[in-house]
Amino acid sequence: MNLLVTGGLGHIGSKLIRHYSSREDVELIRIFDNLSTQRYCSLFDLPRSKRYEFIEGDVRDPKGFAPAFEGIDTVIHLAAITDAPATIDNETETSNVNFEGTINALRAAESAGVKKFLFPSTTSVYGEAEGLVDELSPNLKPATPYAISKLEAEKTVSSFPFSTTSDLETVILRKGTIFGNSIGMRFHTAVNKFAYLAALGLPLTLWEDALDQKRPYLGLDDSIRAYEFLELSGEPRETYNVLTGNYTVRDVIDTIGKFVPNVNIEMTKSPILNQKSYEVSDEKIRSLGFVPQDNLESQIGATIELFRGIRNDRR
Repeated sequence: MNLLVTGGLGHIGSKLIRHYSSREDVELIRIFDNLSTQRYCSLFDLPRSKRYEFIEGDVRDPKGFAPAFEGIDTVIHLAAITDAPATIDNETETSNVNFEGTINALRAAESAGVKKFLFPSTTSVYGEAEGLVDELSPNLKPATPYAISKLEAEKTVSSFPFSTTSDLETVILRKGTIFGNSIGMRFHTAVNKFAYLAALGLPLTLWEDALDQKRPYLGLDDSIRAYEFLELSGEPRETYNVLTGNYTVRDVIDTIGKFVPNVNIEMTKSPILNQKSYEVSDEKIRSLGFVPQDNLESQIGATIELFRGIRNDRR
């Protein structure tokens, strides 16, 4: 199999491209990234047991994007703007990258004869949900340009292929908020950011109303396992919620406290984007045999350990 990972230098991609090197059936791992976040380090020390290729480019450029799909069997399309709060002031670019870029990827994949296309969406598409939601829940109300762009892209992916002669199979993953370590990891997601702040002895600012709200979270290793699982076993044109668990902010803070005693918490009454607590069901992917294996404690502990060399005035 020849694999293309767009956005392959990011938080998930940098670990995914290494994971797939263990597959005997994989001959080529091609990485496409625009290097906008300067993660050159994600290309360091790649396993030499596989052939890797790197292409720098932009998903918004169809002509420059298309050659990356030549000779590819499977695409995992990670390329996206993912910092949800920051997209509020960046609606146009977010849509251009996350929505239009996905259309460009689908068209290029179809033209190149790609067999399978995995698209990462987000559980944020549920927006102002309440209670327990699943893939069939109606009235999706995404609250940020990030989530809106992902939902619009979902609709396009699920209606693909555009041609009746195409054999391209698509699978959508609605993923919880990512936490966990990789060489290209990012820190604008809640768990990683809190772990970083606590490790450096800096205060964690929390919204009072959010402390006991539940949200779906996904460990990075579970995310990698889910991509491979659905690449091999996912049903075409289906959508799957993927998460490690539904946790409250209090769960996260209590777990951090196991590694950083007396963590500094500052409460604020600032408004939040989504004021309702909800849980996401992942029964659909579990029914196929997928079982999450990550947990908050091991992943948070590993993240905090990365910063142990910085003592500041704590411990």
